[in-house]
Amino acid sequence: MKKIIGILSIFVVLGLVISVGYYGYGKYKETLDYKGKVAKGIEITMKNKMLRAQAGKEELYLETFNKGDYTLKKPYIVQNPYDIAPLTALVMFNTEQPTKVSITIKGRTEQTDITHQFEKFEKVHSIPVLGLLSDTNNEVVITATTKDGAETSSTIHIQTEALPSYIGKVDIKTLNKKTVDIGESELTFVVPSTKYPYAFDESGDIRWYSSKYNSHIFKELKNGHILFLTKESISSRTYSVLVEMDYMGKLYHVYDFNKANAAKEGTSKENETKESSMVHHDAIELPNGNLLLTVNDDSQYVEDTMIEVNRETGDIEKVIDLKEILPLSFYENYRNNKRSDGKADWFHQNSVVYDESDDSIVISGRNQDTVMKLDYKTNKIKWILAADENWPADYQKYVLKEIGDVKFNAGQHTATIIPDQDNNADTIDILLYDNNVVVNRGDKALSKKYSRAAQYRINEKDKTVEEVWSFGEQFGESYFTNIVGSTRWLKDSSHRLINFGFLDGDTRSSIFEVSETGDVAMEANITGFPKGARAYRAERLDLYNKNWEYSLNKNGFFIKAYKKILE
Repeated sequence: MKKIIGILSIFVVLGLVISVGYYGYGKYKETLDYKGKVAKGIEITMKNKMLRAQAGKEELYLETFNKGDYTLKKPYIVQNPYDIAPLTALVMFNTEQPTKVSITIKGRTEQTDITHQFEKFEKVHSIPVLGLLSDTNNEVVITATTKDGAETSSTIHIQTEALPSYIGKVDIKTLNKKTVDIGESELTFVVPSTKYPYAFDESGDIRWYSSKYNSHIFKELKNGHILFLTKESISSRTYSVLVEMDYMGKLYHVYDFNKANAAKEGTSKENETKESSMVHHDAIELPNGNLLLTVNDDSQYVEDTMIEVNRETGDIEKVIDLKEILPLSFYENYRNNKRSDGKADWFHQNSVVYDESDDSIVISGRNQDTVMKLDYKTNKIKWILAADENWPADYQKYVLKEIGDVKFNAGQHTATIIPDQDNNADTIDILLYDNNVVVNRGDKALSKKYSRAAQYRINEKDKTVEEVWSFGEQFGESYFTNIVGSTRWLKDSSHRLINFGFLDGDTRSSIFEVSETGDVAMEANITGFPKGARAYRAERLDLYNKNWEYSLNKNGFFIKAYKKILE
């Protein structure tokens, strides 16, 4: 009997353990499901293997340099040191005294020379050479200056290969050399929908490109690095790798996304691409250094979710699901486009920008013809810039009321915040690219008649909006772009950089630099690119920006890790 009781006791205990275990597993599964819900089925892995491989390259460069006697007159030169940016080189040499170095990379004309002054006095020099010409025996002038002002110069030559065929041809149609806002090492960057990103000078010569494919995300960070969306390989169909790198092609962080929720780009079956993407249209750096990304989640909808990613760990720290913010009818009843995967692209978020003045974000949703501001902490709507049409009653209080003649944005891209224009703390100026294709709300009589850049002044206190500037209406239907396009504010001149990205049946992109009065400082036509590789955005960026300082072995711990692997 005791034996039977003992056996029964064991079963009771086992039952309790199983029950508790099951309960515990249930709670654990709940947690998993919760995390899965929060993360929307998105997984991010930090790919340190790529960084270790890079560290191995740097170690070899250092070993070679240390074994030789390299001077200013006979330096150690490594072309394309990271196998990512072919029009770059690393130049290393020693000087007997501490010197600071200046560099000039010769262009086709004197005006297109790229120059930079390095400020540190050093004896050992690792100089990044950026902006070489393709298929050219480039002339690079390096000058070393001692603390007492003595100068020594040397000219080196670096032969480069021809450009790959997928890079478009740039034709500078208009250039006003007196007014164009291009600094000593600035270029105009073409951010593609797919294929190679590249940058050109005032002559239209390509001075930088990446041999890694890129889609949509090419964003300069506060430290001068680039946030860059690419693939595991050129043959891959999915853009799933987000890297932080510099213009030399040196990697600092690599975020590898799972491909489960990757979605094809395009607004319908007719213009869908063969390629897909996890992070789609935009990414920004937040004040805490983390990254805010537009992504696809695991629902039946696409391009309506944002995630905040920890810069150092890759952990997802916040999710913003626009379905939880906008009316249910907007997405459940959306029928404006049919995708081959059966998912609904009801919002089609294509830009996000942070407003530090009130800890908020401004986002653009093409398929709702809407730009809106959200409180970043609470996700609550602050205002809505859109035509007052088809908004439920409880959203009407957010819809801005127009002052004067306002043509509302339709199918727009790149809603950006520009510096204060009227010394009024209650107002904010938004510069955007108005494709002017009505998807859900707007002036249907004007739809598709033109595309333009437009500037709106919003009084956030009074919830009003007025239109204060625009450019593009004068071109009519010849410059209408059904998809893509961008605007950027050039701070030194207050000019606007405008990209009409989708012209002539997706065979031409046209980039303008214009003044506040509409005077054209530059117009560049880009043709000859493969289908789909049009200019998604145009950026004016500085190769030798003030926030970036190149260091060959800055990530020294990876060199140590690489040594351990070799051992």
